[in-house]
Amino acid sequence: MKMRQRLLSPITCLLIAISLLAVCASAATFAAPRLTPSGNEIPENILRIELYLDAPLAAPLDMRHVKLLDAAGSQINDAFLDVPLSGRDGMSVSILMHPGRIKTGVGPNSSIGMALRQGQTVSLEIDDPQLQSPVKKTWMIGPALRQRIDSQQWIIQAPTAGGRKALHVDFRTALDAGAAQLIAVAAPDGRRMAGKFALENGEAGWRFTPSSPWRAGIYELRIHPDMEDPAGNRLCSAFESVEQSTVACGSEVRLKFSVP
Repeated sequence: MKMRQRLLSPITCLLIAISLLAVCASAATFAAPRLTPSGNEIPENILRIELYLDAPLAAPLDMRHVKLLDAAGSQINDAFLDVPLSGRDGMSVSILMHPGRIKTGVGPNSSIGMALRQGQTVSLEIDDPQLQSPVKKTWMIGPALRQRIDSQQWIIQAPTAGGRKALHVDFRTALDAGAAQLIAVAAPDGRRMAGKFALENGEAGWRFTPSSPWRAGIYELRIHPDMEDPAGNRLCSAFESVEQSTVACGSEVRLKFSVP
């Protein structure tokens, strides 16, 4: 009997350990989400809202659990397309506003109007059971953005040479969350600088911290043509432009700045 007890003890411990690992693995499949735009205001013609995850979802986001509410808590109907778009790595989901309600003169826009109106306060609530906990974000609705992105209006705050202080770029308005990876810094010799970068101030700014100290000279910001703002406006054309769907923004934009 004692021999049997000595054998059962490690087996029992092993089974408990396996069970705990299974529970942990199951918990790891749940995602703690965050939403962008992360600022307090969005344009009334916003095209998409991004849900970022800590782990891919097991199944597509269930749009029945995605609700847009007005200030009184009433649901705003027909605001979204029914099909969310998952990112390539499964770590993000694009929740698409109904484009027909956004683009001026299109059927739904003419018949039922825009889902969002300047001056409103709205809340997005997502309670898909796949998420670790429900997520909610409230925004004020600002004016529509109907002009192309004008990088000439950006404010570049350059550091001084000799250190590794961050470069800051103020876009003057929020850009799409994917913009962080669409900007690079070229050194005076033309080579791309290594460093860490991130959006800040509700996606209305960009911060770059170099891996090596700044040297005095003329640098460039190099901006990829795929950059968009939350309303789908690009560097070369606005979303509302007649030719927008056929225009290819083929050339990167370069902005010079000086490090003294």
